[in-house]
Formats: sequence, structure tokens, C-alpha cells
Amino acid sequence: MNSFGEFLYELRKEKGMTQADLAENLGVTNKAVSKWETGEAMPETALLLPISRIFDVSVDELLAGRRTETEGEGAAEDKTERIEGHLLTRDKNGSSGTRADKIGGLVCALLMSIGVIVYLCVGVFTNLWHPCWLVVTLCALTCGIIGSICDACNAEKRKRKLARGENPYTGCACAVIVLICVSVYLVAGVLTNLWHPLWIIVVCGALVDAVIGAIGAIVVRK
Repeated sequence: MNSFGEFLYELRKEKGMTQADLAENLGVTNKAVSKWETGEAMPETALLLPISRIFDVSVDELLAGRRTETEGEGAAEDKTERIEGHLLTRDKNGSSGTRADKIGGLVCALLMSIGVIVYLCVGVFTNLWHPCWLVVTLCALTCGIIGSICDACNAEKRKRKLARGENPYTGCACAVIVLICVSVYLVAGVLTNLWHPLWIIVVCGALVDAVIGAIGAIVVRK
């Protein structure tokens, strides 16, 4: 009896099947099954898949004469995390991204399209290309704010950040603050042309972000 025959015998016994039962399921004779198990013959290639399905094993396992070794606990957990991380980016229809991500992306795309159209129309008809570039820039910054908020509202992303020891809200808060400060700086700079003293707005935003990040880290550690 070779490894294939021994393995087939064990699988058949586990299922509580007789050689006659297996032969009937495969459309062969009892003698053929007996020869497989004793190692006198091998089943035809076309029968390997039906046999694997009956005993819930792979064709490779059948030919190897043993079940594939199970992964260690650590490897299994790592594989599960990779699979879960992949599934978290897919909705029930199998497409990438959650519903909130899709809505946010659609809003951002619409906002940017409107911003570009407004910029081009105003520039062409009024020739005010210089200050009007602010429209596109503000739209882009607004898209960044929307994206940050969508991330903070995503429960699965929050869980993953917490698992890594990160505060799931500080990143969103810091991003929103910086984007608002940059927007205010640009608008004020265009309207007043006081670019030099107004840079303090962005610096203050960065300092506030540093404080928020430190507080968030302390909260997570506690």
C-alpha cells in the first residue's frame, strides 16, 4: 500500500464509507477502489477532483498522501489580519472602499470639477487668473478635510488605529486644523497681500496640532 492508497483508506474510514459506496459515487467498480488502496493502481486523472470533493481535501493532498500541515498560531493570526485588512476595504458587493469612502470621493470629485470650471470661466471672462487660482486651491483643501472626516467616521479604520496604539481622532483633527489654517492664510493673503505676517496662522495651527497629538497619545496609553 503506497501513501496515496493509505491516505484514501483513512479518508474513506473517516467518512464511514465502504469501498462499494465510494465506487458507486465515482461510477467505478469495487475492485478498482481496492486496487487504489492497495497501491496496485492509481485512479484516472479525471477522477482525482471528484475524489477530493467527496473527502473535502485538495488534489495536491490526495497525491501527496497526507493533509497539508496546519499553520502555526502566529502565522494563522497574521494571515487572518491580512485577510481582514483586505476585506475592510471592500463593501458587500466586493468593490473596493466603504460606502462612506465612495460618497466622500464622489463629493470631492464633484467639488474639484466645479472649482476648475469656475476658475476657468472667471479667468476667461474677467481675465482675473491670479486671484482666482484660490478657488481651485480651496476646493482641494476642502477635499482634504472631507477625506479626514470620512476616515474618522470609519469604525473599522478606528479599530485598526487603536490596535496599533494610535488615537483614531487626533489625525483627523490635526489634518482639519492645518487645512483650515492654510485656507485662512491663503484667503487673507490674497485679500490683504500681507503674506509675510500672516504666516503665523499656519505656525499656530502646527503648534495646536502638536498639543492635540500629545494629548491624544496620552489618552490612548491610559
